Amino acid sequence: MLATAATSPVPLPAPPLATLRVDVEGLRDRKGHLLFCLTRQTKDFLSCDKDPTAIHGSVAADTAAINFENMAPGEWALLMIHDSNGNGKLDTRFGIPREGFGFSGNPVIRFGPPSAGAVRFVLPSGTSEQRLKMRYIL
Repeated sequence: MLATAATSPVPLPAPPLATLRVDVEGLRDRKGHLLFCLTRQTKDFLSCDKDPTAIHGSVAADTAAINFENMAPGEWALLMIHDSNGNGKLDTRFGIPREGFGFSGNPVIRFGPPSAGAVRFVLPSGTSEQRLKMRYIL
């Protein structure tokens, strides 16, 4: 007769999480809010607001740094808008942003938005820091 030992399932350890600190630089003024959206759907980063798993929100524009905790390590993209008039959106004139904006990786902005590869970054477990420079065109 074959005897088997009763085993109870051993819980797997939780995957290590990440903390991201984003230092915001180059604000024109401290009026309004900073709207942010962090997405793991980096190919569609410009549609971050349509990603149900994205981390989005706003903070007062006088905030120098934003901390994101308990994030999953992996590829991410960050978009930020300086909503200086507080209307909850990026104001444009003839398609040109009238308010400040920024992306992770601080890509060079020429004509149109940056590529997904230019804003994608890898977030390791533990604590990381990004510097995001706000840009103003008008």
